[in-house]
Amino acid sequence: MIRLPLATLAFGALLASSPVLAQAPAQPSPGRCAGQVDINRAIEIARGAGVVRIDKAECDDGKWEVEGRDAQGRKIEVDVDPRDGRVVKVERD
Repeated sequence: MIRLPLATLAFGALLASSPVLAQAPAQPSPGRCAGQVDINRAIEIARGAGVVRIDKAECDDGKWEVEGRDAQGRKIEVDVDPRDGRVVKVERD
């Protein structure tokens, strides 16, 4: 039987979970983006508006902001209203 130090096992577990943590959207503060649209739905809406790769999704100034890249690799930010899912703004760089 092979025995590994606890630190080695913990480091391996951290490495194994890192890609998932890096892609997990930020969680909003309670009430800031309260409404019918949660962060997962906001990401779906942003994908429909042209986001193909998500870099960041967060609640900011009372709206969902989804940042990433479009199909041509350009930066894109889509703002989604948390109350009704309306796309408030699409900005490309």
